[in-house]
Amino acid sequence: MANAIAPLALAFLAGAPGPRSLPQESAPTRIEFHESAAVDLYFHVRASAGSDRGSPVEALAPAIQAAKELHRFLAGDPLAYGAIEGLLPGAEHAEDIVAAFARAPEYLELRGGAKAPLRAGAQKLAAALVQGEPAFADLWKEHERHTSAALERWKTQVAPKERELLAFHLASLGMRDLRIAIPVYLVAEASWPGAVTHLDDAGRGVCFVAVDPEPGTLLFETVLHEATHALDIATDDESALGALRKKLEAAGHGPRDKAYHDLPHTLMFVQAAESVRRVIDPAHVDYGESEKVYERLGASAEAVRGFWHDHLDGHLSLDEALDGIVASLAPAPK
Repeated sequence: MANAIAPLALAFLAGAPGPRSLPQESAPTRIEFHESAAVDLYFHVRASAGSDRGSPVEALAPAIQAAKELHRFLAGDPLAYGAIEGLLPGAEHAEDIVAAFARAPEYLELRGGAKAPLRAGAQKLAAALVQGEPAFADLWKEHERHTSAALERWKTQVAPKERELLAFHLASLGMRDLRIAIPVYLVAEASWPGAVTHLDDAGRGVCFVAVDPEPGTLLFETVLHEATHALDIATDDESALGALRKKLEAAGHGPRDKAYHDLPHTLMFVQAAESVRRVIDPAHVDYGESEKVYERLGASAEAVRGFWHDHLDGHLSLDEALDGIVASLAPAPK
């Protein structure tokens, strides 16, 4: 597996504005892909700042240093970047990122209560991106070939069945079709977790996915998983995911508990894999299997997989499957 998509990818930031649905359209829900040299530049710099190999573009050294400083300000928390990365949609040039990051909060409260000077660090990074942008042009051509090839794979293998894929996915998760376009930005590389969904400045989900240069179906599952985060925001808990959270709370596992976040997220992994396998390619192997996500999550992941497969196959009702998942957990501490 190429390191473009990291082992425990697919995170979601639950901060920023309250959720709002994406603009409704007459057509059924669809995935809307975007490619941007500026967004790709930003994620390349962040990836380079977090790797030993750095960047082949020497002129980006100041931007990489600024990215490292910002990472220290944010205590290395990948989800903290949502406060600025959610502002990236629409950026076509580095100057657009400067304007976007000027809207960032001056400070960001981190987990644990500490405050990080977000806007100043983000603006320093954006200014350095402007300086390094001309030298990035040749590397962008190479990156664009990778993202375009990935998009072409989607168009060839998924697009003819995309409406069927999303209809099955929505129905399986108990989501009504809100008739929205889900924005997905493809980039050539990204730091951990490699794919992420953040809230934009209107409180809607926007996805960023680093492409896997190897042909195969993992990219399809990754895109669908991230789109599920955007759908989860838009449906505002009116889904199987919301029902699972309510059942977890009723069993004493509140929003501060790891299980409250892990189990719905695992269900996203399982359903995204099943949707790809049942609609696109019967030979698809779960990201959770190939990247050992299920193994790291342990018994709870196996419980989700077992009960949810039984539900999809018609052996259990939705409530029976969700109740089984919750009951598989150790009792919540009192």
